[in-house]
Amino acid sequence: MLFPPYPAQKGVVMLAKLFKKTQSTREAAHPALRRLTQMGAHSAVCTMVRTADGQKARDKVGPVSFYRRDNRLFIRDQALFLVPPSMAKLPFSGRGEVLDLQFQHNRMPYHMQCEVVQRVRFSERLLGGLQPREPIGYKISPLGNLNKDDHRGTLRFAHIRGVKGPQVFPHFRFDLFVENVTSNGLAHEVPPTIVPFPGDMAIPEGLQGCDDPEEMVAFFQNILRSKPDHLRSVHVSRVAKESRTGAIELIDLGYHDVLGLAGESRQSHIHLRNRRTSKPTDKKPMLTFAEGDLLVVRFVGRGLLQGSDIHYRWRCRVRKCSLETVTLRPVGSIQKQMGLPAVIRDFCVSGVGLQNSPLLESYLMQGTTIPDAPDELLEALMGKGMLMHFYPRLYFPGDAEVYKPNLPATFSILGEITRGRIDTSKDNGRLASLGVYFRHDPVDFDPETLAVTAWEPLRGLRENAHFKEIHRALNSLLAYLENK
Repeated sequence: MLFPPYPAQKGVVMLAKLFKKTQSTREAAHPALRRLTQMGAHSAVCTMVRTADGQKARDKVGPVSFYRRDNRLFIRDQALFLVPPSMAKLPFSGRGEVLDLQFQHNRMPYHMQCEVVQRVRFSERLLGGLQPREPIGYKISPLGNLNKDDHRGTLRFAHIRGVKGPQVFPHFRFDLFVENVTSNGLAHEVPPTIVPFPGDMAIPEGLQGCDDPEEMVAFFQNILRSKPDHLRSVHVSRVAKESRTGAIELIDLGYHDVLGLAGESRQSHIHLRNRRTSKPTDKKPMLTFAEGDLLVVRFVGRGLLQGSDIHYRWRCRVRKCSLETVTLRPVGSIQKQMGLPAVIRDFCVSGVGLQNSPLLESYLMQGTTIPDAPDELLEALMGKGMLMHFYPRLYFPGDAEVYKPNLPATFSILGEITRGRIDTSKDNGRLASLGVYFRHDPVDFDPETLAVTAWEPLRGLRENAHFKEIHRALNSLLAYLENK
């Protein structure tokens, strides 16, 4: 005897259709879902960007997890399923809202927008093979492909320990010197004026009033002799005039070994080992230098009293050039980097976070009263300009050498304080850090002082070329270390 089937309940019908065994159980046809499966995505940060009635929104949902089966994304009917963080605090009802999902793969940020199809309840039998084991979830359908955030302006690298973000120490770090500036308009129209740090002098103490080349060469050699052999090289850049605009530019010529450090006789010239820019098999190798070139030689010394390294620069002219050796004649005196050493907490492609200190506060507020309340101090510092001089310190041994960024010994950026963080853990609180946004790049220099004489703004899609290179290299390095 045949009995008529019992009428199926609404939820059972939905689940029967949901788990119907078709070809889509193994692989989703939608390219975004295929890509998510390949990445092995397990979770994302969710934000609702449009309500069910079509109104724009920016409501944070928080971290969400994706349902998985056999450690693969659980996908049915061109859709995936997510578990919200808290059912009681959801800003959406479960049908028609648009969500923006953000996640990272190989340290690269991605995002994808999806539409909420419906709220689903899983039976105990079907829930047995899923992770996580949450009975209620949401079915969402992609509205397009995955988008990679190429500019990575929100991806911040931690520069010191204890700060959130991917750690790049000891492979990469900065020495940073900041100078307070005052502006009388837009920096690319009227160059800002530098406010010197009190007591700061460009000429080192041992060379003030000295114009004897032999004494300067002895000062230079003594600093290099105090360092290990593998750190005795100097960085060289050529001062040249750009043919199209006539602007002065510094062409990076890389690091060169210094010769003659073992000798005791006094000299009035310095000697570098010449590096060829072509292969040794070439009959006529291209030389890096030419007689008469004006160069900037940069080297580093240890400042025992300051507690940090001192960065020097020295203008020299090529006196004689051969295949193996370059002889340089000093032009002017040795100078050190001016400004206040600052600690970088983290950085991204569009700015840096600085560790605040009473010394930094007094320098930036020079000539005005420093407010006691941290919120008033932050308000007074907002919008202040700051000239930042970055000195990359690179350590990429062995296989990591291929991920080493191609950077000069130093570069400068004009920034503006746009945010700050007040630490409320103490009774009265304090201004713990400052966020500096990159505003201008240098485009012209004074050949005598090497001071920046013209700036160009960083706007829209244009970013600082050096920080773009840093982000490219560090993303690749962290992906390599993660899979090692």
